[in-house]
Amino acid sequence: MSGAQRIPLADHVADAVALLAAVRTTEVIALDGRAVGRIAARPQRALVDVPGVDNSQMDGYALAAADLAAAGEPVTLPRGAVIAAGDGPSEHLRGTARPIMTGAPLPDGAELVIPVEESAQGRFTSEQGETGTVTLTPASVEPGRFVRRRGSDTRRGDTVLREGRLLTPARIAHLAACGARDVEVEARLRVIVLSTGSEVQAPAVGAPAPGRLFDANGPGLAAALTEAGAEVVHRDAVPDDAAALLAQLRAQVREHDADLVLTSGGVSMGAFEVVRHAADHDGVTLAFPTLAMQPGGPQGIGTLEVDGRRVPWLAFPGNPVSALLSCELIARPALGAPARRRLRLPVQLEAAEPSPPALDQYRRARVLPSGRVRLVGGASSHLIGGYAAADALVRVPAGIDTIRDGDELETLLIPGGDR
Repeated sequence: MSGAQRIPLADHVADAVALLAAVRTTEVIALDGRAVGRIAARPQRALVDVPGVDNSQMDGYALAAADLAAAGEPVTLPRGAVIAAGDGPSEHLRGTARPIMTGAPLPDGAELVIPVEESAQGRFTSEQGETGTVTLTPASVEPGRFVRRRGSDTRRGDTVLREGRLLTPARIAHLAACGARDVEVEARLRVIVLSTGSEVQAPAVGAPAPGRLFDANGPGLAAALTEAGAEVVHRDAVPDDAAALLAQLRAQVREHDADLVLTSGGVSMGAFEVVRHAADHDGVTLAFPTLAMQPGGPQGIGTLEVDGRRVPWLAFPGNPVSALLSCELIARPALGAPARRRLRLPVQLEAAEPSPPALDQYRRARVLPSGRVRLVGGASSHLIGGYAAADALVRVPAGIDTIRDGDELETLLIPGGDR
């Protein structure tokens, strides 16, 4: 099939996004460790200033600037009452130096903190009381020194989480500091994953039976979907029997109240394309576009009717690289997973390599310490070992028939390789 008869990847991704939009929902969860890795469903604003008061950045002494001489000149002042973290507001008595601990609120009237290291004592001791004097030799007497101002990190009403952002440990900590107790996130879509093909065999001890192969797509796609934020509720393999395929899909959708069906294999032009055959049955609405990309050109998209409900169905090619690449480029954005980082990097090649000029070709690659990217494995869609060694996907755009050393190409960073 020529490039002119194929559709762009972006158009198919848009169709997949629209298909899954009908089943994507949100939920409110507690802001704790279970929130990490979830995707924010709406913006969230700070409920308080952070910090909530002017406070000390150091263990030291709170003072008014007027009570100090020039920097480097010692001054002896009466020691005032100690201020600890968690104390309430207080007044500063001019002409005194009040011991203040890190994070403690700056008393009203004090303008700076002199670190305890710049005192004659050099440190605080448990025996040190609130009477007596302290001699300070400040390195600076600038007002505001070692004072963390109220709201200097975040102001009440600031947007602290945007829709579509990944909840990381730092974002969770920031939300908590800003007064949040829970967060609205995208609900995890429940997915059925089925590998198709009578040749597919579940892992077993020893070699597969003659003419059979171990199922790589089921475990690989389940892992990729989980990493993209979905919940895989059932995974299995089915032979080239359309009725059996549909019976298992419907049974598992009912049992698990699944939101999405994802199959691999059975979408090409052979005589035993089980997903294409399933499309001839009642309750199945599937289209089979061929994308202008390699690998992963043959695709299926549509719905499966289960008890009057239309369940989205994404059907990927059967070769393991094609299946995983389809999940990366199609399922991830449709699930609302965070976009991967993309760079333009020069390719390092020992010899020029061909690329189909009518298609966008995706090659597995590794990013080198030099900042260049080296292709790993060949272009064939069965070479899963090369994908396993890769930490990048290089897109060779349509219009290029030869990749040469030094060509700068769009590079998609993915987890993998030696990292």
